[in-house]
Amino acid sequence: MRIAQRVFLTVFSAFFFLLPFNSYAAETILTGKVMTTVMRAEPLPFHAIIEKVCVRPGEAVKKGTPLLRFHLQSEAGRILQQEITRGSDTEELRGKILELEREQARLEALCKKNRHLVASGLGSRQALVRQESEVEAIKERIGLLRSIKRKAELTFSARLKELEKFYHVPLREGMILPDTDLILPSPIDGYVLSIGSIFPGSLVPQGAQPVQVGPLDPMMIQVPVYEGELGDVSEGKTAQVEIPSLGNKKFQAKVTEISWVSTDMNVDKPSYFTVKLMVPNPKFELKPGFKAVVRF
Repeated sequence: MRIAQRVFLTVFSAFFFLLPFNSYAAETILTGKVMTTVMRAEPLPFHAIIEKVCVRPGEAVKKGTPLLRFHLQSEAGRILQQEITRGSDTEELRGKILELEREQARLEALCKKNRHLVASGLGSRQALVRQESEVEAIKERIGLLRSIKRKAELTFSARLKELEKFYHVPLREGMILPDTDLILPSPIDGYVLSIGSIFPGSLVPQGAQPVQVGPLDPMMIQVPVYEGELGDVSEGKTAQVEIPSLGNKKFQAKVTEISWVSTDMNVDKPSYFTVKLMVPNPKFELKPGFKAVVRF
């Protein structure tokens, strides 16, 4: 019996030391969520009534592709028309600039006359200095008003360019806006990720972002890594990703970023650092929100 035990221990020990070291190395297993690298949405610039939803979830779109067709809610249309009619609203500024320019010309003429009088000893140098100071003050006021006017004009010009994205026609100050359906364009190349609960006839408020667009290849996974295991992770390192929703199908991922700051700076709690991995998704099998099991 003792001989048999010794033989067993000898064989087991030999087998143990012949196994590769990696068979006993600890495996780091983490969980995270699949997400897109970018998610963008074009906000509606005013209260709108939906005419048509032009795309479906998962559909490929280019930048500028119509996502929705809509028209302005009546009150929003009235306010926008007033804005275009009013324009940069710089008439009062132009009037003030003209008045100051006339005053400047009058004072400069007076200064010129007084310089001759001072040169001939008949004028007051102190009065001349005061008049020249007034001219410089007027010049500064004119420069300030011109700057304000220019900024207002640039702001309105930028506003017209913004509106042209939706009207798809050139716009100018004072024009009557065309009575046509407007277009909500895709902000980037990508795929339609989600569409809100909107239908033809829906009233959607200003600033809403009803359609989300983003790329689907590659996809990103974020996982929290404990500070004690962070030394085993480095940028460029590969990891195996399993997706339970796809029958634990395996994908290869690569670490692209490691945060420098812990997600929780409380001394009483353990520190975790966010690690980002990229996963190729050429067949679009991975979808945002899938749970992912990451093995380092």
